[in-house]
Amino acid sequence: DPATSLYVVTHSTQNHCCNTSIISIDHIACACHLQGWCGREISKDWSVDSILEKPASFFVNSYIDLDTFLSLE
Repeated sequence: DPATSLYVVTHSTQNHCCNTSIISIDHIACACHLQGWCGREISKDWSVDSILEKPASFFVNSYIDLDTFLSLE
């Protein structure tokens, strides 16, 4: 994203349907901190249960810790 210099990720879809798969734990490099993109206002229907489904895109927060910052820059 040019305004924030953060990476943006979106839900994976195929033919307008969710495209998901289960991956082995040895393919996970590290955890990441995602921030839902909300525009000017945070939607009132976001909750702990729906936060991963409601936003159309997410920012990958590279400022969460030094290791993440250095690996993504």
